[in-house]
Amino acid sequence: MKKISIYLLLAVFGTSLILMGSCNKKNKLLVNTASGKNMEEVMELPLPQRNNLFAIDLLKAIPEYKENFIISPFSISSALAMTYAGAEGLTRDEMMATLYFDPEQEQFHPEFSAYMMRLRELAGDKVQLNIANNLWAQQGYHFLPGYFDLLQRNYGTTLNEVDFYRGDRERIRQDINQWVYKETREKISDLIPQGVLTEDTRLVLANAIHFYGPWAVEFDKDMTRQDYFTSISGERQLTDFMFRTDKLPYFANEKMEAIELAYDGSDFSMVIFLPRRDISLQELEETLTGEEFVAALAGLQEKEADVIIPKFKAETKTDLEDLLALMGMPLAFSNRADFSGMTGKTDLKIDKVIHKAMIEVAEEGTEAAAATAVVIVRKTAIMPGQEPKIQFKADRPFLYFIKDNRFNSILFMGRQLKF
Repeated sequence: MKKISIYLLLAVFGTSLILMGSCNKKNKLLVNTASGKNMEEVMELPLPQRNNLFAIDLLKAIPEYKENFIISPFSISSALAMTYAGAEGLTRDEMMATLYFDPEQEQFHPEFSAYMMRLRELAGDKVQLNIANNLWAQQGYHFLPGYFDLLQRNYGTTLNEVDFYRGDRERIRQDINQWVYKETREKISDLIPQGVLTEDTRLVLANAIHFYGPWAVEFDKDMTRQDYFTSISGERQLTDFMFRTDKLPYFANEKMEAIELAYDGSDFSMVIFLPRRDISLQELEETLTGEEFVAALAGLQEKEADVIIPKFKAETKTDLEDLLALMGMPLAFSNRADFSGMTGKTDLKIDKVIHKAMIEVAEEGTEAAAATAVVIVRKTAIMPGQEPKIQFKADRPFLYFIKDNRFNSILFMGRQLKF
């Protein structure tokens, strides 16, 4: 039997999923996830922590250390959660284990809905956070009404019936991309490229997220100076660094330093992980676990610090289907996929998972875009009995995370490798 495809997309993260037609019964809970974790123990964790486990797994699974990258694990999880709602049998089990989703669908989707609502509430008056989901389905196709009802109830989707088979697919593509562009405040464009939608496409599921946060304490533009950043290749590159002296949450161990920069009037912040000078970023990532991430955040303590970080921008577009298959959910992309929760038949599979993201970091704050700055620091004498001031200088490759402070849920994360 010919299978149709699912297509998944992500922007500033927009994520969208495209399903196409494809050619099992629920199994017991898997003992171990793709990363070797005990599933029963993982399911005891709150949903935001489980999403962070997926984020760290995803970070470690992206092998490319040549280019900067930025992704939103939250957006990817959101789009895949809508897909998971239609998964059954071994397909459901693989997605559950890879994404750390709850095996009980009736419990999971209301929990995810409440999670999204709480994140919106944490934004406050100064931070802008928009999270949106939507879907485009083949008109007249035998989708189960209960599937669309579940998505509308928990993810706020609107059913847009279109004709992928005989209709104007280019117009449909433009309509989807325009929705993403609007929901990401004009930061993510052309998410779905030409040629992706075909006569076999039956469903597109999309998530979009936009974040803008002004720093609680801005960096003084007059203090921004050029300095050298040592890239992943060892090349010394001149770029703009921002400078600020303040009491800030700081953590250090034998592998890395971390510092947290708060966004104004909200429960959101950016955390930067900077490897020690004798440790590469790749070595740090290889040993980083979800538990160590949580421990680093828990270990943050206020220290007087000179913070020197580059202004930077980054944009990434990537297809995630091969990566997700390698992480433990290959069935979803194969002709053995079971998405009978969508149609009552095993006629669908995922065709594409497309993710596009951007970040800009500057003196005023951060937008889901990226920026870096180089700052020259003056040395100061230490008074007797005074605790030494920390110098946190991100002049070499580093990791960064934008998270909320209530659940420590990672909304965006990236590597800055070069300029």
